[in-house]
Amino acid sequence: MKPLKTTTTTSSLTPEIFSGRILMVGDAGTDRNTLQAWMESAGYCCQTTSVSDLDASVEAFQPDIIAIAGVEGPSVLSRIREAQAERPWIRAIIYGGTPGPTAVVEAIRAGASDWIDPASDRQGVADRIAQIMARVRAHQSREDQLEQLTDTCRQLSEARDEMSDQVDVLCSDLASAYRSMRAQMSDVAMSSEFKTLISQELDVEDMLRTSLEYILKRVGPTNAVVYLKEGENQYGIGAYVNYRWQEDDLMPMLRDLGDVVCQPMSSERELILFTDANEFAGTQGGHMKMLEGSDVTAFSCHRGDECLAVFVLFRDANTGFSEHHASTLDVLRALISEQLSQIVRIHKRSRPEWPDEPADEGWDLAA
Repeated sequence: MKPLKTTTTTSSLTPEIFSGRILMVGDAGTDRNTLQAWMESAGYCCQTTSVSDLDASVEAFQPDIIAIAGVEGPSVLSRIREAQAERPWIRAIIYGGTPGPTAVVEAIRAGASDWIDPASDRQGVADRIAQIMARVRAHQSREDQLEQLTDTCRQLSEARDEMSDQVDVLCSDLASAYRSMRAQMSDVAMSSEFKTLISQELDVEDMLRTSLEYILKRVGPTNAVVYLKEGENQYGIGAYVNYRWQEDDLMPMLRDLGDVVCQPMSSERELILFTDANEFAGTQGGHMKMLEGSDVTAFSCHRGDECLAVFVLFRDANTGFSEHHASTLDVLRALISEQLSQIVRIHKRSRPEWPDEPADEGWDLAA
């Protein structure tokens, strides 16, 4: 719907410097024309509309004050609250005639700020409108400040949330760094302790016994077996721990296990966790049935390209081997490999050998 009529200003003021906008509601007549002339001469921008077009005119014109003809009655007065619900700063005045007490009360209840009778209120109308417009500006200023404060609070809330997230990330990073540093320090202490123990052992059997004792101290009770290289692709049992089946003879199972595990492990450079122990035990059958329901892990010790030994640990799957155990074994296996290599070098240097035969040249032996 379009406004009924838009008037032009009677002053030379441009719309940009109007001191306010007033929407005149009601039919053309002496009261409306008189009040409109007063407002325009005071520098206000005025527009007229009918009651039926009031909502559309408020939306399009964005008035500061709505001036309603008093003859329109309560049905039009109720529209004041509706307009103020959308734009709280809007004020309303009633114009025309001399109001009775009942009409004044209804106007006040509807939200009207003043009642102007153009026929008798010529003096002071400009000041009264200016006061109302001042309240409009003050309300708009409060709304703007409230909007700015709301926006500032939103930005502060977002900044707080972002900072909180960053603090959480930083705390998580610090906690992770602390755990990593603590784990590294623990590994360093463990390495130093273990190296001190095995460096004193220059006999293979004693070194293996010390190593297995230390491994059990770190990972808890477990069955373990060490296969030492005895020849090309041949490995024999160098040491073992029987924790789970103390009343049974493990040797047949350990020999069968070595025949299966040692050859592939001789070329393996990483710590291995076998997750298919049940399937493996079921496939191999025989003595290997003992490994059903177990977790099995293994690692090999190398000297260059030569595999010197294979360690196999196995225990009940309910206990199993954790990531912490894997980290511990990974540290210890490097030290075991180093000590085994040193023992092998010492034994090879101390092995008695016949010297090479001298060349015939330079020897003048009597026949």
